[in-house]
Amino acid sequence: MIPGDPARTMLGELATEEEVQALREQMGLNDALPVQYVRWLGGLFTGNLGQSVFINEPMSNIIFEHLGPTLLLTFYSLIFAVLIALPLGIIAAKKRGSIADQTISTFSMIGISIPSFLLGLFLVMIFAVKLRILPVGGYKPIGEYGFAANFKYMLLPSIALGLMDAGLLIRMTRSSVLDVLDSDYVKMARAKGVKEFFIICKHSLRNAMLPILTAIGQAMIGLLSGAAVVESVFNIPGIGQLVVNSVNRRDYEVIQIIVLFTTLINILVCLIIDILYGVFDPRVRVGKN
Repeated sequence: MIPGDPARTMLGELATEEEVQALREQMGLNDALPVQYVRWLGGLFTGNLGQSVFINEPMSNIIFEHLGPTLLLTFYSLIFAVLIALPLGIIAAKKRGSIADQTISTFSMIGISIPSFLLGLFLVMIFAVKLRILPVGGYKPIGEYGFAANFKYMLLPSIALGLMDAGLLIRMTRSSVLDVLDSDYVKMARAKGVKEFFIICKHSLRNAMLPILTAIGQAMIGLLSGAAVVESVFNIPGIGQLVVNSVNRRDYEVIQIIVLFTTLINILVCLIIDILYGVFDPRVRVGKN
């Protein structure tokens, strides 16, 4: 429905209308949308993922070639968000109402408020342009250049993408831990003389993990969706950049497969989170009611 035509894009502005219509007929774009969709869906059940009109490669190669950088970026960003959020959220809950709590809450609000692309540009300006300690952009595969080189190139985009989710997870961790710290069994543990470290780690955090796990799962899904902007800023050849390029040139087949793969990944993440519920809370295990 958006303006633009892959046939016109392929042939260029100098092509005649007859040439464009002939290519559209060859590509099946003149068929009704339900017909095109059913044809594409039938191809999926036979293992045919479609064919890009611009990239002369099998669709599976195109997807998996770009999927690795996006999954790595999402993984690094999620690890960064969790490593920042859990300690700060616990400290904020433990020091409720103190200067530390207010400072951490302000930091989380700043993280939530700054767009990832703007933070990415600031990070590039400081660490790549001014200090020259990290690369401006690009991507180095682990298989060819090793983990250290890959991490060096992915550090800035991971921080830019993960800071917003870190802010959200800080607020969720603080709220969940506060609810547990006010419970009767924590008060009983304190009355028995249990050390505060064990109260936080063994009694409080584990019982507060269910809403935090939900937030982590939603954060990972959001990171996958938000990777497109960061990948464009840092020139990372991932799924996000492939989506942007495919939309610009109206490469419908690639866009459809990316949407399908993203949906499957989201379902898998939700399934993993449901399984982890049973690890942290035996009450939700099947057969334990």
